[in-house]
Amino acid sequence: MSPTAPAQLYTGIVLYSTADPEASAMLVDGGLIAWAGPEDSARVLFPDAQAIDATGCLLTPGFVDAAAPDDAMPAASLARGIVRRLPVGTGASEGVRVITPLTEQADYRALLAEGVPLAFGSGGAPDAADPWAWVRAAAQEGPLEHRISDRAAFLAATRGGHRAAGDRAPGSLLTGEEATFVVWEPWDLTVRGQGEQFETWSTDPRSRTPLLPDLAKGSPRALRTVIGGEVVHDLMMQDAPSDRTEDGRP
Repeated sequence: MSPTAPAQLYTGIVLYSTADPEASAMLVDGGLIAWAGPEDSARVLFPDAQAIDATGCLLTPGFVDAAAPDDAMPAASLARGIVRRLPVGTGASEGVRVITPLTEQADYRALLAEGVPLAFGSGGAPDAADPWAWVRAAAQEGPLEHRISDRAAFLAATRGGHRAAGDRAPGSLLTGEEATFVVWEPWDLTVRGQGEQFETWSTDPRSRTPLLPDLAKGSPRALRTVIGGEVVHDLMMQDAPSDRTEDGRP
């Protein structure tokens, strides 16, 4: 987003954030996340911002393909919510273990218990292009004793890639950080612990545990991908709220 572009206020959202999990609005201004909080407060504080109705949508940090064949960013990757590609290959990088969950086996739980940071990627395999499938593979597939929580797998598929690149950016949606995020279509959200059980953390927002899509029902679609405030993939205009069904899905 250029410095002269109007601020954009996303409303009706579910924000993936431990800092402010109850936020229902987020302001993007000057390429940064300028504010997050209640929607009613946002409309009073920022009446001149361009309002973007994202009712029911989940906003998360973007995925990082830490095992991509190259660092080029094709439109197909942006459409899957991938905001960075690293051609580092599998193995160790910057003290991080890079894994391709759909093409190799790993004891994720043991690695995390040993304090080994994880990062996920596709390995360039066409069948491994969906980053939500990386999360599903590590959290819900394979030997039960090797699985980790959805949240731990999601962090490996997002923040872990930044760590593998030696990037100091946290890959989090925090005020003052670069506005790089993905708007996902409305979907059933939950908190899933290790293995197949929905437990370990409370789904009450006051527990400060961010919600994630229920991947047992498939993978949600990226409606908009934003990098540094710039919209690089967009389906929101053609998926206006009036076109959605009663359950909020297109």
